[in-house]
Amino acid sequence: MAVLSLILTLALQSTPSPPDFEPLYRQALEQRQRTLGPDAPKTVESARDLALYLASRGDYARATPYLPQVLATAGTIEAATVLHNWAVTLEERDPALAERLYRRALGLRARHLPPLDVELAVTRLNLAGLLLARGDAEARQHAAPALAVLEKQLGPLDARTGAASGIMGALLAIAGDIPGAERLFRRALAVAEKAHGPRAAETAAALENLADLLAQTGRELAASPLLQRAKQIRAGSR
Repeated sequence: MAVLSLILTLALQSTPSPPDFEPLYRQALEQRQRTLGPDAPKTVESARDLALYLASRGDYARATPYLPQVLATAGTIEAATVLHNWAVTLEERDPALAERLYRRALGLRARHLPPLDVELAVTRLNLAGLLLARGDAEARQHAAPALAVLEKQLGPLDARTGAASGIMGALLAIAGDIPGAERLFRRALAVAEKAHGPRAAETAAALENLADLLAQTGRELAASPLLQRAKQIRAGSR
């Protein structure tokens, strides 16, 4: 075995695994259920704490039964991070529940973080994306400030700024601002190519958005090569 590999192996073997506090959380919950009842405020707090602990470790399935207690009582910035990450995992499978989690996370982050905080802007952006997908006009109320913050804090070429540009571009297109939408779609494409690579799924999505706008405004010839490139990317990723 190479010396470096041996060193790495020994280092991994000597690194203690993080302690598992789940038994303590469950013990506290079960004790309060017995002595106080399932609906007592302290019992609800124990259920919330267990769920947040499980979700923070990525065990969303076992945390889900206690989600009502989490949504009702979560109040810390750490809980906001857990809720945001939880929502990300649900966006495709259960967008309605993901929206509830994003809204709760947004409320907590807005309460605890400054207005120009990037994490707050990202939660706004993700919520805006869900609302846009179902055609809700409220999406613009979240996408516009998110884009402004990300541009200011991260710069125009950051991947998150590019994602916000794409969402805002779609909202401008819906509102009839074709020049504004095209400008943002082109920026989103440029950022996707730089941040994710020319053959990434994000680049394909940006190509499709721009091509759709061009086609719908009578520029099919300009849209065609963009769509063809997007198809090649999609085919290559299968």
